[in-house]
Parts: sequence; C-alpha cells; structure tokens
Amino acid sequence: MTSRAPAIAVLSVSPSRRDHQYLGSILGHSQWRLHCASNCEEAWKILHESPIDVIVTERCFPDGLGWRELLEEASAMREVPPVIVTANTIDDAFWMEVLGAGAFDLLPKPLDPEEVRRVISLSWRSARDLRVLKAACRPRVAAAV
Repeated sequence: MTSRAPAIAVLSVSPSRRDHQYLGSILGHSQWRLHCASNCEEAWKILHESPIDVIVTERCFPDGLGWRELLEEASAMREVPPVIVTANTIDDAFWMEVLGAGAFDLLPKPLDPEEVRRVISLSWRSARDLRVLKAACRPRVAAAV
C-alpha cells in the first residue's frame, strides 16, 4: 500500500516575485499548493478565503509591516497556521524575538531546499498534532440526566 503525502497549502508572503518562484521550485516535488502574496493585505485576504496550513513570510515589507502582523493575524484564526520567517540577516536576538513571539521557525536566506521542505513538513505535522490533542482534551458535554 502506498501512502500519499498530504497536500499542504503554503502561503508565501514576500514583496519579491523571485522569492515566490524559488519557493515554488522547492515545493514543486510535491502535491503541496503554493499561494503567493506580496504584502500583508494580500496575505490576510488569502488567509480568510482559503485554508492555509503553513505561512512562509519575509521578515519585513516596504509598507513597514512584516512577520509580526502576519503572526498576530494567523494566531487569531480558528485553525492557526504555523508561521515560518525568512530573513537575509539573522542573529541570536532575532532568533529569540521570532521564536519568543510564537513563530514556528526562522530560515536564513538564501533558502536551502531540503531545510525548507523539512521545516514546512515539521510545522504542518506539529500543528496537526496540536489540533488532534486539543480535540481529544476538550471537555465532553455531559448528557442531561
């Protein structure tokens, strides 16, 4: 019996079309679906119109918004997609800021294809497992006696 890989919906948020194309080539091996947004406004629209499993976002955008705003928006959703931040420059302080704020991970640019696939897959599995655990732990409503 063959097991099929899940069709993970990935939202790429970057002002660079080249970033979207490169991420598309990295994910091209799979059945994963790539949605692209060039800024937070476009990303919010996609998040509220399509089920998104994982968000891969650039550190910041020309309009001054960035990963924090996307993380806040994602955190308010019923099904919270993990957020993965990408950046050209990463230091220990930025690592602590991103992970401390609740993002799933941080990927340095240029993106390493194997690492991108690994982190997206791991973040999706982690979010799925958390949903299953929360469902199992919900208090059962007792039948009226």
